[in-house]
Amino acid sequence: MTNRIAKGAPLQMGLNFRLHYGWDFGSSPAAPLGLEAPDRAALLDADFAKIAAAGFRVVRWFVFCDGRNGIRFTGERPAGLEPCVAPAVREALAAAARHGLSILFVLLDHTFAFNPIPIPGTSMIKQGHGHALSHPDLFEALIGNVFIPFWDLIADHPNVLGYELINEPEMVMRRRENWFSIPSGVGCPDVPDAHQLSFADMSDRLNRTREAVHQATSAQFSIGSMTARWMGRWAPLLDPRRDFLTFHYYGDEPDFPRLLDERIAPHAERLAVGLGEFYPQGSSCMPPGHSGWPDLSASDFFRHTAAAGLQLAMPWVWRPGINDPGEIALEECQHIPIER
Repeated sequence: MTNRIAKGAPLQMGLNFRLHYGWDFGSSPAAPLGLEAPDRAALLDADFAKIAAAGFRVVRWFVFCDGRNGIRFTGERPAGLEPCVAPAVREALAAAARHGLSILFVLLDHTFAFNPIPIPGTSMIKQGHGHALSHPDLFEALIGNVFIPFWDLIADHPNVLGYELINEPEMVMRRRENWFSIPSGVGCPDVPDAHQLSFADMSDRLNRTREAVHQATSAQFSIGSMTARWMGRWAPLLDPRRDFLTFHYYGDEPDFPRLLDERIAPHAERLAVGLGEFYPQGSSCMPPGHSGWPDLSASDFFRHTAAAGLQLAMPWVWRPGINDPGEIALEECQHIPIER
């Protein structure tokens, strides 16, 4: 099985997956939370069985997340993979193969560049690695010493769909006001000014990773933008023959069908496009003070994206955290009339 997200192909249902953010491909100092632990591997297998039975084909899975583990650093320089990564990757690939699922690996979360924070009860630090993105030589070390060895572990496994460099790259770019109306970096006060990237710098990091993916693997490369308003900036960076583009939707424009028609359709004419994140709980998950939120269920999102000719749609998130609105209703997704 080798899955592809291809322009003109029917919609595939996916979901954003995790067992425990930041620990799945690492080793925790307290209770074992990485996939190398037998009970976690068993939990993964049970989860993948449920997900596949509900008709999902793709899981989007964060790997190194906020940098808390999985990567060895020598000072600020990424030096290699930690030993815990290889057995975790083997478990992930074996489970995906058993259940016919394709994995879209997200190498980094934008929190990777946030200000460093100690992890309570441990000597570990999460976040604080923005230098590895902002400094070109350190970024080359990240590719050569971390990403390429990670891809070598996978060795073009048929159940790996592709890779994203970083979740929502706009979040580590320079701050500008009115970013919804003027395409520019959102900027985040948690990212030190010295590590905020310009659009040109982020484009360079994305391009460099895309080139490395295609040199080292036969998998696809994707960009997961935090908003449909940025599609026009990222689309030219991608090769329509090999890559695909996704956007995240959290109610920033309440009329979702109109957004698909006006902002997404022009790009869907050129390359494969997907909806990379969305809340599937309808208006019940509207944040306090939000001006509007579409009352759309998971099945509504899947139907709208299929009708708009998109190739992928993935709700957020399996095993939700305290800041997430709730579980993904698998039973609701089993009866959606789309091609499987």
